[in-house]
Amino acid sequence: MGGRFLRTLLFGGLVPATFLVLIPAMILSATGTEGEGGALRLVGLVPLVLGIAVLAWCFAGFIVEGEGTPAPYDPPHRLVTGRLYGWMRNPMYVAVTTILVGEAMFYGSVALLAWAAVAWIFFHVFVVLYEEPTLQRRFGPAYDAYTEHVPRWIPSRPRVSPPRPELKLATLVYALRDEQVLLLRRTTEPNRGLWVAPGGKLDAGESPVECAVREMREETGLVIERPVLRAVMTETSPRPDYQWLTFIFVAWDFAGTFAPAPGIGEFRWVPVDEVAELPIPPADAVFFPRLMQDGTTFSAKFEYDADLNLLRSQES
Repeated sequence: MGGRFLRTLLFGGLVPATFLVLIPAMILSATGTEGEGGALRLVGLVPLVLGIAVLAWCFAGFIVEGEGTPAPYDPPHRLVTGRLYGWMRNPMYVAVTTILVGEAMFYGSVALLAWAAVAWIFFHVFVVLYEEPTLQRRFGPAYDAYTEHVPRWIPSRPRVSPPRPELKLATLVYALRDEQVLLLRRTTEPNRGLWVAPGGKLDAGESPVECAVREMREETGLVIERPVLRAVMTETSPRPDYQWLTFIFVAWDFAGTFAPAPGIGEFRWVPVDEVAELPIPPADAVFFPRLMQDGTTFSAKFEYDADLNLLRSQES
């Protein structure tokens, strides 16, 4: 968190400071103040202080809830929907505009008020043309649900109902023979281009063992016997479409003729000690060594960001 805090301070010193300090200073230098403002100066302190407080609160949301920063080049790993972001989608830009209005009132400057209007127009165009499409690509259905319930600019009482993640159930089967394991380099998502064990999603009413047997038969032509459950893996992310509970089996006994299904990828018997040299999913790189080392059943949990980069893992 310390690193995110420092990166957020750096961003604040570059972008918001440019909008709120550098450009206003240039405007005032060129035009001068248009009067002392009198009571208006005191009134201007209200939006000025309020805007600064809201901006700081937004930055905290990006650091704590989003596990990132507000900078477009260093975005949050999780969709930020709490705090003020439950009232409107863009409180940070509203805060900056509010501060500019406060500055215009404090200095009695019509030119600063015009700059506040220009800044808001810039924020609106940036949000519509860049930020919203980018967030939709990163967070998918979660962002769609968020935009459906939370207005872009006008505050509204929070009524976001986070989409209930669909937990997908799946199996993986590691077939072993002569210190080799059968792996598949998939040509489809998930894990396209990576080497993984055969497997797939459970059908309705199907047990994990039944799924393991069926998937091996459909993908390889092999009929496994007495598969052993060795691990249960949970994978979570901010994306509702990437929530997995996977039952991982090991099988030594199988019959039938090896006949790979067409169109799903390349199969290969790989020496166990060479698996780590192949491009495999980051989660597999964590649990596979333990899978091969001992005979105990264990569980593992893996957390990803919206781009499916592995953030953290734990085993028990």
